[in-house]
Amino acid sequence: MPKKLITMLFASLLIFTLILSACAPPPVVEEEPEMEEVEEPEEEMVEEEEAEVEEEPMMDLSGTTISFWHVWGEGDDLGAIVGNMVDEFNATNEWGIVVEDFDQEDYTPLVDKVNAGIQSGDLPNIVQAYTSDINNWDLVDLVVDLEPFVYDADYGLTEAELADIYPSVLELGVNVDGERLAWPLSQSANALVYDHTWAQELGFDAAPTNTAELKEQLCAAAEANLTDDNPDNDGGTGLVWYASNSNLLGFIHAFGGDVLNDEGTAYEFNTPEVVAAAMYINELRDAGCTFTTESYPNPEQANRLALMTISSTNGLKYYGYAYEESPFADDEWGFLPFVGPDGQKANVAWTQMVGVLKSTPEQELASWLFIKFLTSAENQATYIMNSGYLPTHFSTEEMLADYFASVPQYESTVAVAQLGNAEPETFTAWSSVRRALGDAAAELYAATSEEEVISILEALDVTAAELVAEIE
Repeated sequence: MPKKLITMLFASLLIFTLILSACAPPPVVEEEPEMEEVEEPEEEMVEEEEAEVEEEPMMDLSGTTISFWHVWGEGDDLGAIVGNMVDEFNATNEWGIVVEDFDQEDYTPLVDKVNAGIQSGDLPNIVQAYTSDINNWDLVDLVVDLEPFVYDADYGLTEAELADIYPSVLELGVNVDGERLAWPLSQSANALVYDHTWAQELGFDAAPTNTAELKEQLCAAAEANLTDDNPDNDGGTGLVWYASNSNLLGFIHAFGGDVLNDEGTAYEFNTPEVVAAAMYINELRDAGCTFTTESYPNPEQANRLALMTISSTNGLKYYGYAYEESPFADDEWGFLPFVGPDGQKANVAWTQMVGVLKSTPEQELASWLFIKFLTSAENQATYIMNSGYLPTHFSTEEMLADYFASVPQYESTVAVAQLGNAEPETFTAWSSVRRALGDAAAELYAATSEEEVISILEALDVTAAELVAEIE
């Protein structure tokens, strides 16, 4: 091929290649500015959506009505105090919430009514109950988790308010899954009530520190009443014994016993410590140093029919009333722990709790807002001065300084409560087991031998195991 022709073909190929290159799409790298322009509007959209969430209006609670079931008697001073708090909340709360409170007299009828209401639908929004009962209702998905409310930015407690609550109390009502099923109202403890003045007149310079000293003082009081010139006190002896689960538990703890097995996997009542506690009570009975009453033993204590009785520390006010009306109004009296053979001290501690049952979002939030108001440090101070219960806030103690000074017996309740032997609520079934324990306590007090005591406790172990298996 002639050289000139080759040159012309090569030139034509070069021109064709250049034309193709000019028509080819641009490299990918040149598209990057366009991709950045696409991303920027997306980021702005997300920010706008977040801004919209933050500006979401507060829940309208106006006209929301909630019911509150409690165990404070309507004719009781404490019931009236709580009723006044309900009225104040209804009149002053900024959300327009209306609370209706209903007295259920005692924990057992209250629990029975809630259980019946699970079927009928007649249920309260807020319920005062033992933690174990609230745990039972959670098994049927009835209980509201209060944890989100407690820490809510708009409706919850501030950091200062949370720090004001005793740390041990703040942990109460929280289950193993971190759900807060109950909120604490106040604290109390079951303990002995002791007349120091009468004991001194009987020749005892100090309160009993063990079971031997306890029996000696109780029986001395019984003997004094039987041998004096006053026939009206002949029926009185040393101790009023009411065969209840809490009273029996106090002596069980003092004897070094526990009603859970060593592994904490089951309730166990047939133990040497429980047998010894039951036998000791019956020993006092057989010596003529105990007696029973049909009602609360405040008058028997104040009129020296009993050197000792057993009461929740929140009964302090009623003992005060009884002493004021008796011939022994100037007697010094107060609360003591249960004592064991080796001097071990014990009590049975309780925390009064409230839970919220599931309903509508508005009613659940309204329920929490009322609980927050009811359990504030200021309201708790008012509540305590009219009940003898114990505080759950540090600042409440400061508010009660004058009350402490005017009611010297109150200091003894604080000392007893610090022992902290709580009821064994490890299992949800405890509310049912404690009823069975109460029935067994009455049977034990009627037993006439150690063999009979052991037989009763063996049967209680079987009942407790069946209840745990049925409920857990």
